Amino acid sequence: MTATNTAVPAYMARIRHQIRSAEAKADESLLAKLEVLSSILRARQVEDIPAPHIGQDAIVRLGRAIQSDISSANDVFRSHNALNEARVQITGGPGHEVTLTFAEDSEPVQAAA
Repeated sequence: MTATNTAVPAYMARIRHQIRSAEAKADESLLAKLEVLSSILRARQVEDIPAPHIGQDAIVRLGRAIQSDISSANDVFRSHNALNEARVQITGGPGHEVTLTFAEDSEPVQAAA
């Protein structure tokens, strides 16, 4: 493929879709854990809970899980960047600056993927 050819191979469209899906799922996982953490903290503010340290172990463990999710998401985002660099090398096309245009132009290819 050359820089003038804007056709996107089906495997590239498939991988692009999959990496974006992985990024979205990483965000959803983080949001779910944050919601649980928020619920635990709000529950501790209720007067009928006998001590303010109730649930502390769960809070600490969720905090670790959240930290792990952030680190994992960062690796997924770095993978996305590496894949984008590989696509630029293979196709000679533009980089991230035209991601939206690139996605819009490849609707038929996504259907094939």
